[in-house]
Amino acid sequence: MKSTGNHRRALVSCVILLTLLGMGACGHSNAVDVPDAVTSATVELASVDLEIMQAQSILQGQCAQSKGFDAPIDYSIVPVTQSYADIGGVFRSKEEAETVGYSAQTADLGGHSAALNAYEEALDTAEQERYEREVSSGDASCSTQAYAILFGSMKETEAVFNTFSDLVREQSSSALEDSDVQAAIKDEYMPCMKKAGYDVRGLRGGELAGKKFGRYRKWNEPPNDEEKAMAVQDYQCQADANLMQRIDNALERNAGTWMVANEAMLLERHEKLQQARGIANEVIAGKRSYEARD
Repeated sequence: MKSTGNHRRALVSCVILLTLLGMGACGHSNAVDVPDAVTSATVELASVDLEIMQAQSILQGQCAQSKGFDAPIDYSIVPVTQSYADIGGVFRSKEEAETVGYSAQTADLGGHSAALNAYEEALDTAEQERYEREVSSGDASCSTQAYAILFGSMKETEAVFNTFSDLVREQSSSALEDSDVQAAIKDEYMPCMKKAGYDVRGLRGGELAGKKFGRYRKWNEPPNDEEKAMAVQDYQCQADANLMQRIDNALERNAGTWMVANEAMLLERHEKLQQARGIANEVIAGKRSYEARD
């Protein structure tokens, strides 16, 4: 893998792009009875865990320093936000709305890596080659070792991350395109937001927030009172429209057969993801490091 900052930005950009464009794949509608645990696991596996990416960055930096590189490490707290399966803009809780807001639209999510990018560019040619070989890429690189600390191995890391691509291939269409989800958005969510003074177009509160507030926040800053109020109202309107349940139902209709057929694999990957989250939180809290990784 290349540098952590680039990988993180690629993941976030992918989710944002799919959010804006909708997602299509070859397949068939599969309306089957999917266990709730499998649906929940699939949704979480298809999301981006910024706390895991931050922990990987910290571990990679600590490893780089152990190899003699004076690479900066960013320990700032990440505003944790995830897409809901292939649907961006869905708040999973009121707390998430209050603490995260519309971070993809109003915060500089790439600024945290500027110091590391500057450091890498300042290295001479020989050191850049060594940095690439020993830190950024390769089977024995710091990047690979950092992921292995979190997930157990690169093979297990790639399996978890590949769930998103697996889901894309199996869905006949984006859950956002589902008629029931579209009806909920147009007939319930949008009128609710408009009544509260927010004229959103579709499930795109983030776009309106970007226009209203601009990118005024730094990487780890919480939303101000105005953005917080809008995000909480957004969450409430989504809850009133029962959007999360309707999206779950659409996901099951689009990829249900695949989810049931791969139940054991999905639950195993989800368990690995949960373990990685626990380790990541220990890394961010300073309770685990590259040096004390066992």
